[in-house]
Amino acid sequence: MATHPAITVPALKGPLTIEHVPTLKAEHHDVQVRVEWAPTSHLDVYQVDAGVMVQFPQILGDSAAGTVVAVGPDVKRLRVGDRVFGMFFHNKTQKGQQVYVTAPETLLGKVPQNIPLSAASTIPTNFCTAFFPLFEKLKVELPWPRPENFTPSDKDLPILIWGAASSVGQYAVQILKYWGYSNVIATASPKHHEMVKAYGAAHVFDYRDPDVTASILNLLKSQGHQQSIRVFDCINSKSGSLIPISKIATQPGSAVAAVLPIVISRPSEKDGLQLSFDVSTEAPWASGVETHPIVVYDYEKNDFLRDHLQTEILPTLVAQGAIKPNKQRIVEGETLLDRASKALDILRSGTVSGERLVWQVWTEEEFPEFK
Repeated sequence: MATHPAITVPALKGPLTIEHVPTLKAEHHDVQVRVEWAPTSHLDVYQVDAGVMVQFPQILGDSAAGTVVAVGPDVKRLRVGDRVFGMFFHNKTQKGQQVYVTAPETLLGKVPQNIPLSAASTIPTNFCTAFFPLFEKLKVELPWPRPENFTPSDKDLPILIWGAASSVGQYAVQILKYWGYSNVIATASPKHHEMVKAYGAAHVFDYRDPDVTASILNLLKSQGHQQSIRVFDCINSKSGSLIPISKIATQPGSAVAAVLPIVISRPSEKDGLQLSFDVSTEAPWASGVETHPIVVYDYEKNDFLRDHLQTEILPTLVAQGAIKPNKQRIVEGETLLDRASKALDILRSGTVSGERLVWQVWTEEEFPEFK
């Protein structure tokens, strides 16, 4: 069987390696993609350093962009030569940091012609991570296709996005703006306030301000909101987001969605990486407040999202300009392994803010045999 290079981690806390893995044929509804750009994500760090959702040896990456090189006989929407992006997660072979990935057509969308593949690679996982909890868990009204002149029935509903300058948070704010929500409250570091406002937030607070919870509560009080609110935690930190949020979302019927895993301490901190998977016990939630742990891959349990989220909703919003890709920092390196390893180390350092680390997977110079 033909093989191709893939970025793998052989064991817990092991160094990244190059492994030549089988190149799977596109059968039935499958599409084979030559991966040209991939981002490094916090999940990669968690898998390497903490063994989260991993079976070693593990190919890394759940998001990528590239070019279709083969399609199965039942594929209807995509053709050889199409530029595509997607989030891949069904099994150990469907990963982004390899020269070829073969995955179902429902996990892929066409990249608009005006979007470079480097930018496109930043979008799928984090867009889906934003859309899924808003739509499914927080019950925000996001009809698709969006009706002409649509206005939400509760457009003034206070929706708090904690960590709005994060990769996921940026997409959450833009999604809410597209569907007409006018009372989006956000937290971000001051250097990102103008960006978050431009994306659609009505109010932005500095999450490092010791009075941030009081300031948000005062805003809600001034608006006359004494009822439940919706909160999306994009930071997933016990001390940095969950505990402050628990002081704001106190009314019965409030709902809080938090992306897993919850970080107790980060790799750069004294105790090293420590994680939790129980949102309900990591903060002193008031009685009647709903908490929803978010694993983005669960979106496929919703038949509508399975069939439309990556294939239609995502590419349409990007093509319309309603969703802007995250800012990218291109990580250079002489080899595929150099680029992947360098990006992982940079992300571990805790110095990345408001941007995604992206790097080339396939290049003609390094891998001419896969042209």
